[in-house]
Amino acid sequence: MQAKEFVSHGIPVTQVQVETEQDMKNLNRTRGRYITLETGSLTHLVDFEDMCACLVDQLRPLLESYFGKPICVCGMGNPDMPSDSLGPETAKRFQPHMYDIFAERSNFEKIAVVCPGTSALTNLATETIVSGVVSAMGAACVVAVDSSTTKDEQRLCAAIHLTDSGIESHGKTARLCQATIGVPVIAVAVPTAISVAAPSDDGAGKKGLLLAPVQVADAISIASFIIACAITQIAYPELDYKSCRRYIGLLLSGVI
Repeated sequence: MQAKEFVSHGIPVTQVQVETEQDMKNLNRTRGRYITLETGSLTHLVDFEDMCACLVDQLRPLLESYFGKPICVCGMGNPDMPSDSLGPETAKRFQPHMYDIFAERSNFEKIAVVCPGTSALTNLATETIVSGVVSAMGAACVVAVDSSTTKDEQRLCAAIHLTDSGIESHGKTARLCQATIGVPVIAVAVPTAISVAAPSDDGAGKKGLLLAPVQVADAISIASFIIACAITQIAYPELDYKSCRRYIGLLLSGVI
Protein backbone atom coordinates (compact mmCIF):
# COMPACT_ATOMS: atom_id res chain seq x y z
CA MET A 1 0.00 0.00 0.00
CA GLN A 2 1.21 3.47 -0.85
CA ALA A 3 -0.06 6.36 1.29
CA LYS A 4 0.62 10.06 0.96
CA GLU A 5 -0.57 13.04 3.01
CA PHE A 6 -0.18 16.67 2.00
CA VAL A 7 -1.97 20.04 1.90
CA SER A 8 -3.37 21.44 -1.35
CA HIS A 9 -4.90 24.93 -1.50
CA GLY A 10 -5.07 24.83 2.30
CA ILE A 11 -7.02 21.53 2.32
CA PRO A 12 -5.52 18.38 3.93
CA VAL A 13 -5.46 15.54 1.38
CA THR A 14 -4.77 11.83 1.84
CA GLN A 15 -4.02 9.56 -1.12
CA VAL A 16 -3.94 5.78 -0.74
CA GLN A 17 -3.03 3.32 -3.51
CA VAL A 18 -4.39 -0.20 -2.94
CA GLU A 19 -2.34 -2.50 -5.15
CA THR A 20 -1.84 -5.99 -3.74
CA GLU A 21 -4.14 -8.76 -2.52
CA GLN A 22 -2.80 -8.18 0.98
CA ASP A 23 -3.66 -4.46 0.74
CA MET A 24 -7.17 -5.38 -0.32
CA LYS A 25 -7.54 -7.78 2.60
CA ASN A 26 -6.07 -5.43 5.22
CA LEU A 27 -8.11 -2.40 4.15
CA ASN A 28 -11.22 -4.28 2.98
CA ARG A 29 -11.08 -2.36 -0.29
CA THR A 30 -10.81 -3.26 -3.94
CA ARG A 31 -7.73 -2.36 -5.96
CA GLY A 32 -7.50 1.31 -6.90
CA ARG A 33 -6.78 4.87 -5.83
CA TYR A 34 -8.55 6.39 -2.83
CA ILE A 35 -8.38 10.12 -2.13
CA THR A 36 -9.87 12.00 0.82
CA LEU A 37 -10.19 15.78 1.04
CA GLU A 38 -10.67 16.92 4.63
CA THR A 39 -13.04 19.84 4.08
CA GLY A 40 -13.98 20.43 7.69
CA SER A 41 -17.66 21.11 8.33
CA LEU A 42 -19.12 21.96 4.93
CA THR A 43 -21.70 24.23 6.52
CA HIS A 44 -18.86 26.31 7.98
CA LEU A 45 -16.75 26.38 4.83
CA VAL A 46 -15.68 29.91 3.95
CA ASP A 47 -13.35 29.60 0.96
CA PHE A 48 -15.30 27.74 -1.73
CA GLU A 49 -12.79 28.73 -4.42
CA ASP A 50 -9.80 27.02 -2.76
CA MET A 51 -11.92 23.98 -1.95
CA CYS A 52 -12.99 23.74 -5.57
CA ALA A 53 -9.40 24.20 -6.79
CA CYS A 54 -8.25 21.38 -4.53
CA LEU A 55 -10.97 19.07 -5.86
CA VAL A 56 -10.09 19.95 -9.46
CA ASP A 57 -6.43 19.08 -8.79
CA GLN A 58 -7.34 15.69 -7.29
CA LEU A 59 -10.13 14.74 -9.70
CA ARG A 60 -8.47 15.76 -12.97
CA PRO A 61 -5.77 13.04 -12.90
CA LEU A 62 -8.51 10.41 -12.54
CA LEU A 63 -10.24 11.74 -15.68
CA GLU A 64 -7.37 12.80 -17.95
CA SER A 65 -7.10 9.42 -19.67
CA TYR A 66 -10.70 9.89 -20.88
CA PHE A 67 -10.15 13.32 -22.45
CA GLY A 68 -11.42 13.34 -26.03
CA LYS A 69 -13.88 10.53 -25.30
CA PRO A 70 -17.57 10.49 -24.25
CA ILE A 71 -18.31 10.31 -20.52
CA CYS A 72 -21.44 9.96 -18.41
CA VAL A 73 -21.98 11.86 -15.16
CA CYS A 74 -24.33 9.89 -12.92
CA GLY A 75 -26.14 11.57 -10.04
CA MET A 76 -27.02 8.67 -7.77
CA GLY A 77 -29.50 8.78 -4.91
CA ASN A 78 -33.01 9.79 -3.95
CA PRO A 79 -33.77 13.47 -4.65
CA ASP A 80 -36.62 13.43 -2.13
CA MET A 81 -34.40 12.36 0.78
CA PRO A 82 -32.11 15.23 1.82
CA SER A 83 -29.27 13.06 3.14
CA ASP A 84 -29.30 10.97 -0.08
CA SER A 85 -29.69 13.77 -2.61
CA LEU A 86 -26.07 14.73 -3.34
CA GLY A 87 -26.06 13.05 -6.76
CA PRO A 88 -29.29 14.59 -8.09
CA GLU A 89 -28.39 18.01 -6.66
CA THR A 90 -24.98 17.91 -8.36
CA ALA A 91 -26.63 16.93 -11.64
CA LYS A 92 -28.99 19.89 -11.28
CA ARG A 93 -25.98 22.22 -11.11
CA PHE A 94 -23.99 20.56 -13.90
CA GLN A 95 -25.78 20.83 -17.22
CA PRO A 96 -23.38 20.43 -20.15
CA HIS A 97 -25.92 21.53 -22.77
CA MET A 98 -25.72 24.97 -21.16
CA TYR A 99 -21.93 25.07 -20.86
CA ASP A 100 -21.60 24.04 -24.50
CA ILE A 101 -23.14 27.43 -25.31
CA PHE A 102 -20.64 29.45 -23.27
CA ALA A 103 -17.46 27.44 -23.85
CA GLU A 104 -15.74 26.98 -27.20
CA ARG A 105 -14.44 23.52 -26.45
CA SER A 106 -14.71 20.63 -24.01
CA ASN A 107 -12.10 18.14 -22.88
CA PHE A 108 -14.63 15.39 -23.61
CA GLU A 109 -16.20 14.38 -26.91
CA LYS A 110 -19.66 14.27 -25.33
CA ILE A 111 -21.00 14.55 -21.78
CA ALA A 112 -24.29 13.00 -20.71
CA VAL A 113 -25.92 13.46 -17.31
CA VAL A 114 -28.25 10.84 -15.87
CA CYS A 115 -30.04 10.46 -12.53
CA PRO A 116 -31.10 6.80 -12.32
CA GLY A 117 -32.97 7.19 -9.04
CA THR A 118 -33.03 4.20 -6.71
CA SER A 119 -34.22 0.67 -7.33
CA ALA A 120 -36.98 1.22 -4.76
CA LEU A 121 -38.35 4.04 -6.93
CA THR A 122 -37.77 2.61 -10.40
CA ASN A 123 -38.03 -1.14 -9.73
CA LEU A 124 -34.95 -1.48 -11.91
CA ALA A 125 -31.37 -2.14 -10.86
CA THR A 126 -29.33 1.06 -11.05
CA GLU A 127 -26.66 -0.88 -12.95
CA THR A 128 -29.22 -1.74 -15.64
CA ILE A 129 -30.15 1.90 -16.21
CA VAL A 130 -26.59 3.24 -16.19
CA SER A 131 -25.15 0.46 -18.35
CA GLY A 132 -27.93 1.10 -20.89
CA VAL A 133 -26.97 4.78 -21.13
CA VAL A 134 -23.27 3.90 -21.29
CA SER A 135 -23.88 1.44 -24.12
CA ALA A 136 -26.15 3.80 -26.07
CA MET A 137 -23.72 6.74 -26.02
CA GLY A 138 -20.47 4.74 -26.09
CA ALA A 139 -19.22 6.30 -22.86
CA ALA A 140 -15.59 5.62 -21.95
CA CYS A 141 -16.21 6.08 -18.23
CA VAL A 142 -18.80 7.09 -15.65
CA VAL A 143 -18.38 9.77 -13.00
CA ALA A 144 -20.72 8.69 -10.19
CA VAL A 145 -21.66 11.23 -7.51
CA ASP A 146 -23.40 9.92 -4.40
CA SER A 147 -24.01 10.48 -0.72
CA SER A 148 -22.27 7.99 1.53
CA THR A 149 -22.31 6.90 5.16
CA THR A 150 -19.57 6.93 7.76
CA LYS A 151 -18.89 5.54 11.22
CA ASP A 152 -16.58 8.44 12.03
CA GLU A 153 -18.48 11.49 13.24
CA GLN A 154 -15.46 13.68 12.38
CA ARG A 155 -16.04 12.90 8.69
CA LEU A 156 -19.79 13.56 8.72
CA CYS A 157 -20.46 16.31 6.14
CA ALA A 158 -16.77 17.14 6.46
CA ALA A 159 -14.97 15.25 3.68
CA ILE A 160 -15.03 14.51 -0.03
CA HIS A 161 -13.94 11.03 -1.11
CA LEU A 162 -12.67 10.11 -4.59
CA THR A 163 -11.81 6.71 -6.03
CA ASP A 164 -11.36 5.05 -9.39
CA SER A 165 -12.58 1.69 -8.06
CA GLY A 166 -16.33 2.34 -8.40
CA ILE A 167 -19.01 2.88 -5.81
CA GLU A 168 -21.51 0.85 -3.82
CA SER A 169 -24.67 2.42 -2.41
CA HIS A 170 -25.65 2.02 1.22
CA GLY A 171 -27.42 -1.27 1.77
CA LYS A 172 -25.57 -2.68 -1.25
CA THR A 173 -28.59 -2.00 -3.49
CA ALA A 174 -26.39 -0.67 -6.30
CA ARG A 175 -22.81 -1.31 -7.32
CA LEU A 176 -21.31 0.72 -10.15
CA CYS A 177 -17.93 -0.52 -11.35
CA GLN A 178 -16.36 -1.83 -14.54
CA ALA A 179 -17.55 -5.35 -13.76
CA THR A 180 -21.22 -4.29 -13.54
CA ILE A 181 -21.57 -1.60 -16.22
CA GLY A 182 -18.70 -2.36 -18.59
CA VAL A 183 -16.59 0.81 -18.18
CA PRO A 184 -14.44 2.31 -15.39
CA VAL A 185 -16.27 4.29 -12.71
CA ILE A 186 -14.79 7.35 -10.99
CA ALA A 187 -16.70 7.95 -7.74
CA VAL A 188 -17.17 11.21 -5.84
CA ALA A 189 -18.87 10.85 -2.47
CA VAL A 190 -19.61 12.89 0.64
CA PRO A 191 -20.57 11.20 3.94
CA THR A 192 -23.94 12.73 4.85
CA ALA A 193 -25.18 10.19 7.39
CA ILE A 194 -23.56 8.33 10.24
CA SER A 195 -24.07 4.62 10.78
CA VAL A 196 -24.82 3.59 14.37
CA ALA A 197 -26.10 0.44 16.01
CA ALA A 198 -29.57 0.39 17.54
CA PRO A 199 -31.27 -2.40 19.53
CA SER A 200 -33.68 -4.49 17.45
CA ASP A 201 -37.33 -4.71 18.41
CA ASP A 202 -37.10 -8.33 19.49
CA GLY A 203 -33.96 -7.76 21.54
CA ALA A 204 -32.15 -10.47 19.63
CA GLY A 205 -29.42 -8.24 18.34
CA LYS A 206 -28.63 -4.88 16.83
CA LYS A 207 -29.56 -3.32 13.52
CA GLY A 208 -28.04 -0.45 11.61
CA LEU A 209 -29.43 3.04 12.02
CA LEU A 210 -28.57 6.04 9.87
CA LEU A 211 -28.57 9.51 11.39
CA ALA A 212 -28.12 12.72 9.41
CA PRO A 213 -27.27 16.12 10.90
CA VAL A 214 -29.96 18.79 11.10
CA GLN A 215 -28.06 20.94 8.58
CA VAL A 216 -27.60 18.14 6.05
CA ALA A 217 -29.59 20.01 3.37
CA ASP A 218 -27.19 22.98 3.64
CA ALA A 219 -24.18 20.63 3.46
CA ILE A 220 -25.63 18.96 0.36
CA SER A 221 -26.19 22.33 -1.30
CA ILE A 222 -22.58 23.39 -0.68
CA ALA A 223 -21.04 20.03 -1.63
CA SER A 224 -23.08 19.73 -4.82
CA PHE A 225 -22.00 23.23 -5.90
CA ILE A 226 -18.33 22.46 -5.27
CA ILE A 227 -18.46 19.11 -7.09
CA ALA A 228 -20.42 20.52 -10.04
CA CYS A 229 -18.04 23.47 -10.26
CA ALA A 230 -14.99 21.18 -10.22
CA ILE A 231 -16.38 18.85 -12.92
CA THR A 232 -17.27 21.89 -15.04
CA GLN A 233 -13.76 23.34 -14.83
CA ILE A 234 -12.24 19.98 -15.78
CA ALA A 235 -14.65 19.51 -18.68
CA TYR A 236 -14.48 23.12 -19.90
CA PRO A 237 -10.96 24.42 -19.13
CA GLU A 238 -11.65 27.95 -20.32
CA LEU A 239 -14.26 28.43 -17.58
CA ASP A 240 -12.75 29.54 -14.27
CA TYR A 241 -14.30 29.37 -10.80
CA LYS A 242 -15.99 32.77 -11.05
CA SER A 243 -17.59 31.87 -14.40
CA CYS A 244 -18.88 28.57 -13.03
CA ARG A 245 -20.27 30.27 -9.93
CA ARG A 246 -22.09 32.83 -12.06
CA TYR A 247 -23.55 30.28 -14.48
CA ILE A 248 -24.66 27.89 -11.72
CA GLY A 249 -26.30 30.80 -9.89
CA LEU A 250 -28.16 31.89 -13.02
CA LEU A 251 -29.17 28.29 -13.69
CA LEU A 252 -30.60 27.75 -10.21
CA SER A 253 -32.37 31.09 -10.40
CA GLY A 254 -34.10 30.04 -13.61
CA VAL A 255 -32.50 32.82 -15.63
CA ILE A 256 -30.86 30.38 -18.05
